[in-house]
Amino acid sequence: MYSLYSHPNSTYSKRVHIYMKYRNLEYETIHVALDKLENRKKPFLSINPYGKVPVLKDGEFLLSESSAIIRYLEEKHQFSNPLFPSDLQKRAILNQMVNQCESEYCFPNSVVYFSKKFIPEEKWEPKRMKDSSKRIGRHLEIIDSILSKDQYLFVNEFGLLEILYAPFIEHNQMMDTNTPDSVQNWIKRVMEERAVRDVLFP
Repeated sequence: MYSLYSHPNSTYSKRVHIYMKYRNLEYETIHVALDKLENRKKPFLSINPYGKVPVLKDGEFLLSESSAIIRYLEEKHQFSNPLFPSDLQKRAILNQMVNQCESEYCFPNSVVYFSKKFIPEEKWEPKRMKDSSKRIGRHLEIIDSILSKDQYLFVNEFGLLEILYAPFIEHNQMMDTNTPDSVQNWIKRVMEERAVRDVLFP
């Protein structure tokens, strides 16, 4: 059985939980108390020297970074409906979109969300937060060009990108940016997926 080191407030951990439930993979959750800085102590640093969750344990094999974990499990299990296409160019486009998801939405989303959720307003960095919101807004305009025609971002099916975005778009209303109707409807569809509901709204 797999073990997943995670914390319930970790958006990146939630990605892997969603994926594991989507694929019906059996696993146990090992809680890492980030609030008690357990991730910065030697026992956990021996598991991941970067002190971050999630970390997947498969026997003696350890792997961190949510997207790397998902790719590893996809390649290991060889599902009949793979999230990564076999066609080289289609797979390249998907990898491009994964990178854009990370850099143009999830990272700036984390800047705004973490500040509003965990930092007193007097200690916010308004310029950084405003720049992050602008970046998010531009990204949403770009994916609107896809979602105005399709229900989902890649091959018009719920898949890898929705799993990666899900824990972040849950808080999209906090981003202080315009959200096109097609994107808002996409967010609603993603939130209604069984695996997403089970993790984000248990």
